[in-house]
Amino acid sequence: MSHTDHHKPKFILNLDEVEHPHHELSYAELVFLAYPQDPPADTSDIIYTITIEYMEGEIISFARGDKPVAIKQGMVCNVRKTGRS
Repeated sequence: MSHTDHHKPKFILNLDEVEHPHHELSYAELVFLAYPQDPPADTSDIIYTITIEYMEGEIISFARGDKPVAIKQGMVCNVRKTGRS
């Protein structure tokens, strides 16, 4: 592999392995990857609960309006619908 090749980090999203071309994900991007049929998460009244666990053991909750999170190889993301606002 040459140094010009771009590595796409892989992570787990709702039990599926996902490859993403960028190194950060926004709330809306994670919701879209998990629920592509739903309306855009940044304008929808649907509320999603997102938790992210990194391989180092750090667990974070991710909410609408939070800054994008770094994609790290092997991280596990769980996105669930939890209601409407």
